[in-house]
Amino acid sequence: MSLKKPLISEKAIYTQSLGKYTFVVDINASKGQIASEFTKVFGIIPLAVNTIKIKGKIKTNWKNRRPINKSDVKKAIITVGKDKKIDMLTLKNEK
Repeated sequence: MSLKKPLISEKAIYTQSLGKYTFVVDINASKGQIASEFTKVFGIIPLAVNTIKIKGKIKTNWKNRRPINKSDVKKAIITVGKDKKIDMLTLKNEK
């Protein structure tokens, strides 16, 4: 399973209206694997898959004075047609 979870942030929610969905994926997954699994799960063929690797940071635990290594993360931005939507990821802002 290369798709781990959808990424929910202000920028990710804004780009959903443009037809781009952001997911946290497995660090070793290729673009082809991500596209094929996206098609299996949602039934939509993606137009493009862009990936970004984010290097993990070293944080300091001030109680024990020891460094904590955060793991590396890979994000995938999957572009679909503007007429196609994924309902379970679309957040509605109603007031």
